[in-house]
Amino acid sequence: MASNIPNDNLTLPAKWRGLAPVLVATGVICVLVSLGLCYFAGSADDRTAGVRVFFHSYLANYVYCLSICLGALFFVMVQHLARAGWSASIRRIAELFAYTLPWWALLFLPILVMVLFTNTGVLYPWNVGPGQGLEPIVESKLSYLQPSWFTLRVVIYFAVWIIAARLYFRMSRQQDDSGDTEITLKLQRWSGPFIIMYALSLNFGAFDIMMSTDPAWFSTIYGVYLFAASMLSFFAALILTCYMLQKSGRIEKLVTTEHYQDMSKFQFGFIVFWGYIAFSQFLLYWYGNIPEETLWYKHRMEHGWQYVGLLLIACHFVIPFLGTMSRHVRRNRSAMAFWAVFILCVHWLDLMFLIMPHETIPVSLMMIVAHLVCWVGMVTLFLAFFLTRVGETPVVAVKDPWLPDALAYQVGP
Repeated sequence: MASNIPNDNLTLPAKWRGLAPVLVATGVICVLVSLGLCYFAGSADDRTAGVRVFFHSYLANYVYCLSICLGALFFVMVQHLARAGWSASIRRIAELFAYTLPWWALLFLPILVMVLFTNTGVLYPWNVGPGQGLEPIVESKLSYLQPSWFTLRVVIYFAVWIIAARLYFRMSRQQDDSGDTEITLKLQRWSGPFIIMYALSLNFGAFDIMMSTDPAWFSTIYGVYLFAASMLSFFAALILTCYMLQKSGRIEKLVTTEHYQDMSKFQFGFIVFWGYIAFSQFLLYWYGNIPEETLWYKHRMEHGWQYVGLLLIACHFVIPFLGTMSRHVRRNRSAMAFWAVFILCVHWLDLMFLIMPHETIPVSLMMIVAHLVCWVGMVTLFLAFFLTRVGETPVVAVKDPWLPDALAYQVGP
């Protein structure tokens, strides 16, 4: 089958991989600079407020990158489950995104150390423990929100994600060497059970890692919200990566306009799905009007955050919905690359809206710069982790039995 694959420059220059250590150092420095900026941007009388903001910013930017990887993992599994042929030429890029998950497990260690060995409640208010003036509704949850039990659950979540990501990537790489079609059948059979475990771990992971930063509030579709945002950001990252690779003279024949149209269709679908989930969650709490349930939204309608909420309505749904509706736009690579960048920017704003503390905290230019520097640091680390593996891996699974279908793929009107 390899002889039927176009000579399409499937590997990246070795010097790209050599950039990884520099990018790691740059990312770490940016995160530390963000910590310093948050610390000094806080009140002189209470520096812990600045540290609290930093940890929320760290978590928001961390989840920003993690969500792309989780969206990639689901894409890989569901493509195998559906026996999809069209995606064979782009699936390796998703596998490479997902393969960085062990690094993100490592970057969650600072949060786990804080939860296990301190009781400050800087990031998770429930971590101060019982009898420390917590609200009664939070006190009732402390048997679940308990440091060692929280840590065990997080370890299980990452174990599921990492095992799945490594299994699919390594089996795919084995197929590059052997061309064994039985590997594809095995991965298809394992997709169903792994997707079930993925769904459970993603939902409970969203509850624990993100939602418990506001432990008095709860939403049963919070995990679905994260799933929608993850898939939307993943397709934006996938489109942008394909575009950048082709601009550098790679995969020009293997990823066609037809693939861009289908990736754009999925992206458009998750724009709508995100809007549906976000509105449904808000509508239920507005209609119920129960004080402990509406407090989460109340904080996000004060102190300037209400403008961020309105911006999300416009930029996370209305504008990209109208901008990517046209078939002509979906088949225009440069236009879809622009919308991919736009969506990735708004995805960051969405996570800041979800995770940042929203009560009265001094907001200054220094604090805004600190958030942006932390974002630059996390994205730089993401690129470093990606280049570490992609430098020695073809960006297309060259002996995938579905690859001829991908090469011959044509999208209907």
